[in-house]
Amino acid sequence: MKGVRITIAAAICLLLGPVSLSAQAVKTDDKPQKQQEEKGAAAPEAEKQKKEEKKDEKKIEEAIKEIYKRLDIGVKVYMDWFAQWGQKDGAFDRVAKGENGMTSKSTALSDISGKNYNAFRINRAYLDIRYKLLDWLSARLTTDVDAAVTPAADANAAFHIYLKYAYLEGKKDFGPVQLSGAAGMIETPVVGLTDKISDYRWISQNYIDQSKNILSGQSLDNSADLGVKASIGLFKYVTLAASFSNGGGYKKDESNSYKAITYLASITPVKDLYINGFGRNEITDKYDYTGKKAKRSYYGYGIAYSIPLIKIGFNHVFPVIQTVGAASKFDSDWALYYSATDKREIYVYPVQNRYYMLFDAWLNFNLGALVEKAPLLVTGRFVYGHQRGTYQKMITDPECGKERKSMLYAAGLGWQFSKNIRILVGGELQKYFVKKDRLLRYAEGAKGTDYYNATALGAGDIYAGSRNPHDSKRVYVKAEVSF
Repeated sequence: MKGVRITIAAAICLLLGPVSLSAQAVKTDDKPQKQQEEKGAAAPEAEKQKKEEKKDEKKIEEAIKEIYKRLDIGVKVYMDWFAQWGQKDGAFDRVAKGENGMTSKSTALSDISGKNYNAFRINRAYLDIRYKLLDWLSARLTTDVDAAVTPAADANAAFHIYLKYAYLEGKKDFGPVQLSGAAGMIETPVVGLTDKISDYRWISQNYIDQSKNILSGQSLDNSADLGVKASIGLFKYVTLAASFSNGGGYKKDESNSYKAITYLASITPVKDLYINGFGRNEITDKYDYTGKKAKRSYYGYGIAYSIPLIKIGFNHVFPVIQTVGAASKFDSDWALYYSATDKREIYVYPVQNRYYMLFDAWLNFNLGALVEKAPLLVTGRFVYGHQRGTYQKMITDPECGKERKSMLYAAGLGWQFSKNIRILVGGELQKYFVKKDRLLRYAEGAKGTDYYNATALGAGDIYAGSRNPHDSKRVYVKAEVSF
């Protein structure tokens, strides 16, 4: 029985073995089919996911393109090598005979020390970012650098970044009428237009902007200021613009009530010809309850023609600086009091108006606009500044009746290597003239500029007469790089 059982078991194994193997083979052969079926079911999902990823990538790409289209980033650097001899400062006065101008008695009239004053300089380094928020609204942020430090006594002066422009600007063109407005650290109307039509800024600031160098230290305006600005254009021929700003410029943080109003009317009767009228009024100080104020204002006109080949024009400006003459703010002997305990001061001297005149003419010629292979640059400038005398001073005041004039001549020759690089070699000659009645010179006493300091000789201050400051002579190599 046992043998029979073994024989039957063996027979069953022999019979079922192939079947089992066949079934196993069938099961083994079914795996690829199932995998294919599973893959077939997963394929639409993967394809869908890939499509979604591509859509996302395309959206990101479109967003980047839109940002790129709305964003404009630029860099502009003005640099030079500069040398100067003669009169150093913007403020100038007569110099006592026998002195070279390097005296502590004089106010800002020292000559350049020695004959070798020269330096490599970075005058401007703009990083300019503009972004179009809407079709009619854009934003601008511009940084600049200078070598000033705080505190001023720091011996390790280094370039630092400061804010030049930061504003929102809206523009809308209605065909015959164009409107625009800006708010923030704005570009001022008169200085901005002059720099635009002259294309001279990379060589030198215009002389409304740097009036202190031709009007004996008297500043008139700034290229940028905190405030608001609006303009309206009529039929593309007339533009009226005005700004309301702090008045102190882009390097001052002001919280007082003294503001500046600047206004400009520009007419273009034919294309590229500008006929401009402009003005500015600013309160710079308030003295007392009687309402006396210090004011700084100017008005003037200009004519310019500006095309790629030639840019030529001038501004003729008439500044007025209003202050109080001899008063307790400047001389304690003129202080009046209500009583011994009431120390409120009254400024008794009449308001003083000092009148100036400024003429600034420029020429900027680029042969490259006519002959592309010869981008020769020829530039020239003539500037005349006049401070008129006033007798609204005490007779012993060194400024009583004094009249100052200065004339500047400039010329340059350069080459524009590309739209991004241009270089110019030039020079300037500035002459100074100071006129004052001789009798008033004697009346000044030792405080005046006609007295020679002979203390070292045991003679004290003696009257020696005076002369005009030395002429300023400047030579430079200017370069502009933009990208």
